[in-house]
Amino acid sequence: MSDVDFGRAMGASCALHPGREATGTCARCGNFTCDTCSQNGASPRCPTCRERSGATFPLQRDNWNFSKLWDVCWAAFQREWGMLSLAVLITLGVSLGANLLVNVATGIGAAVDSVVVAVVLSVVGLVAQQLVQGLVQLGLLRVCFDVLHGGRADVARLFSQMHKAVPYTLTMLLVFVIVMVPLALLSVLVILALVGTGMLSGVDLNSSSDQVWGALAPMLGVMGLGFLVLLGPIAYLVLPLYLVQPELAYEEVPPSPVEVLRRSWEAARGQRLSILGVGLAGGAVMVAGFFVCCVGFIPGMALAQLLIAGMFLSMRSPREDAAESFPG
Repeated sequence: MSDVDFGRAMGASCALHPGREATGTCARCGNFTCDTCSQNGASPRCPTCRERSGATFPLQRDNWNFSKLWDVCWAAFQREWGMLSLAVLITLGVSLGANLLVNVATGIGAAVDSVVVAVVLSVVGLVAQQLVQGLVQLGLLRVCFDVLHGGRADVARLFSQMHKAVPYTLTMLLVFVIVMVPLALLSVLVILALVGTGMLSGVDLNSSSDQVWGALAPMLGVMGLGFLVLLGPIAYLVLPLYLVQPELAYEEVPPSPVEVLRRSWEAARGQRLSILGVGLAGGAVMVAGFFVCCVGFIPGMALAQLLIAGMFLSMRSPREDAAESFPG
C-alpha cells in the first residue's frame, strides 16, 4: 500500500462500497478501495482479488494449534501432493548438484600444487553450495506459501528467490555469528573451568585406556552437566531462528538481516514450545515416510515443509500481509 492515498486525493469512491470514500487502490486490479476493503491498510488487494488469488489463510496467532494446523496442511497436501513432491525432488536434485560443486572445487584444489589455492577453492565451493541450497529452499517455502493460500504448486517458483542472494547471505552470516559466538565462549569457559579445577592435569595419554577414561569421566560429566543447565537458554535463543528462512521467503523484497531476526524473534514470542513441537512432528513425518519403502520420504518431506510454512503463516504479524507476493 502506497503512503499516498490516491483514492482520497482524487475524491473517488470505493468500487465495492460506492458510498464510502476510497483511500487507496488494489495492487492487483487497480480498483479504488476503502479502509474496509484493505483491512485498514493491512492488505494491498481488494476482497475480490484476495478471493481470486487464494490470498487467505484461516489460522492466526490467537486461534491456531497443532490440530488445526495439521488439518489445513493435510487438506492442502492432498490437493497438491504430486507437484509438491516433484518440487521436493527437484530441491534434493539441486542439493546434490551443489554438493558436486564442492567435490569439483576440492578435486581441482588437490590437482594444483598450492595449499592456498586448494583452500580458497574449497571455501568458494562450500559457500556456493550453501548459497544454492539455501535459495532453492526459500523457493520451496514460497511454493508452500502459495499452496496454503489456495494456489497451485508451481515448481518454477523454486527458482523465484535467486534475487535474494545478498540478503540471504548477510542474514545467514548474522545467524552464524549469533549461534557460534555463544558456543565459542561456552567452550572457552569450560576449558578454563577444567584447567582451574586441575582436571586436565590428571589426564595422561601414555596411561592405559582404562586410566585415561577414568580421568576423563569427571571432565565429561562436568561438560554434560553444563550442557543440560544451558539447554534451556540455548533453545530459547535458537528456536526463533527456525523462522528466519520463512521470513526471507515470504516477502518479495526481504527486510534487512537485523529486521528479519527481529520479526522472527517477535513471531516466536510465547510460541517456542509450539515451534519445537512442529519441528519434531515434521521430522516424524519424514521418518515415517522413509520407512514406507523409502518411497514416502519425498511426500513426507513435502508435508513437513507445509507444516513449517503453515506454522509461520499462523505466527506472523498480520501487518505483513501488505508485502505478500502471490502467483498470478
